[in-house]
Amino acid sequence: MDYATRSPSLQRLDSDKGKWVNYQIRLRGLTQKEIAARAGCSQSQVANTLAGRTSSSKIYLVLCDILEISSIAELLATPRRSAT
Repeated sequence: MDYATRSPSLQRLDSDKGKWVNYQIRLRGLTQKEIAARAGCSQSQVANTLAGRTSSSKIYLVLCDILEISSIAELLATPRRSAT
């Protein structure tokens, strides 16, 4: 995504990244309901954000904190696959 033209908080997680984030949450023994409580929103909002249907800067900030990621832009960045 081109973050220069659109705020990272308005971007959505892509499907693969959302699945990875959800997996990382479960590895840490957390639930979407607990993420929702930290973000001050509903569990369905967290589920929709992780599925890439919506975006939420407050949920992204909680996820960054939990996953020890320094910024929303880094959270939303899709890793480049090597050509080899």
